[in-house]
Order: sequence, then structure tokens, then C-alpha cells
Amino acid sequence: MRRWVAAGIMTVALLGGCADDQAPVMGQAALGAVKLESSDGRTLAIRDLQGTPTLLFFGFTHCPEVCPLSLVKAVQIKRLLGPAAEQLQVAFITVDPQRDTPGHLREYLAAFDTTFLGLAGDEAGTRAIAESLGVSYRRVGEGDAATFEHTASWFLLGADGQLQDVYGYAMSEQAIVEKLRVRLAEAGT
Repeated sequence: MRRWVAAGIMTVALLGGCADDQAPVMGQAALGAVKLESSDGRTLAIRDLQGTPTLLFFGFTHCPEVCPLSLVKAVQIKRLLGPAAEQLQVAFITVDPQRDTPGHLREYLAAFDTTFLGLAGDEAGTRAIAESLGVSYRRVGEGDAATFEHTASWFLLGADGQLQDVYGYAMSEQAIVEKLRVRLAEAGT
């Protein structure tokens, strides 16, 4: 009980010491407040992608397996969707902004599909966006040998910017396409 009271006092003291413009961005507000640099040269927030359903993935370009396989899956999903794929934006948010600059993301993603959008932010902003969607990640190791353990799911944001679905790593392309077709039809796209 004493620990909980002490933790509560500490939290109030920490947050109370922040000016309004310095308060941490948390929850769904992060999707609109945190600005990211995109691989196509824009500065934007996740909410700025509204208007087009967006399939969002968190990863890093130095990933040895999960990230490239997930991007190959996104290529296959777009192929299976056929013309409806034109109504879907694929976005990749790096959890390694120190190495994954917008220019590097552009080159990396172009190897999969030139329409894929890369997004990079600072560590605090990236973590706020990730946590708002239930994504966890952590750095393992240091320097060039560093890797990340991270949630490997795809997140579908509707044209309204709201989270609609989560597709797990083990889910097949065909199963994701079936769900996407329903969601795109609901959105009238």
C-alpha cells in the first residue's frame, strides 16, 4: 500500500512539474500530435493519413527476417487485392530512427514496393505512437549489431484514422485479404 501511495505521489510530482506544452503525449492523442518524417519528404502525423485506409507496420531496416518477410507479405496482399489495392496505403514506422533515416527508408522500401511509405520520428514520439496501438519493442545490443524485439503485427487504420483491425504475423496473406476486402467494402472504397 505504501508503495502505491509513493508511486502515485511521484507520478503527480513528475506530471505536475511539466508545463502544458511539455507534457508527454499519450494514448490515441499520439496519433495526431506526434510528427514523423516520411520517406516522401513530408512531415506528418499518423492522423494525416486519413482519407485512405492504411496498413501500418512497426519494424526496422536492419531486421534479419521478420520485417522483410512482413513487407513481402504486404506486396502479396496488394497483388491479391488487385485494383482495390490502389485504395490502401502501406506504411512502415521504424523503431530504429537512429539508423533508419527517411532517405534510407525510401531506398529500403523501394525494394519491395515504391508506394510503401516509410516514417521515422524521435524515440519518444515513436514510443508514444507504438504504445497507443499496443505495440511493444526494445533494443537488444548496441551499435551496428543492435537489433530490436518488436510486435510483428499489421494494424489497419480506417479512412477515418481509427484502428479497425490487427493482423498477426502468422496470419496468411489470403486471410488478411479476405478481412481487408470486407473493411474496404464497408468504407466504400
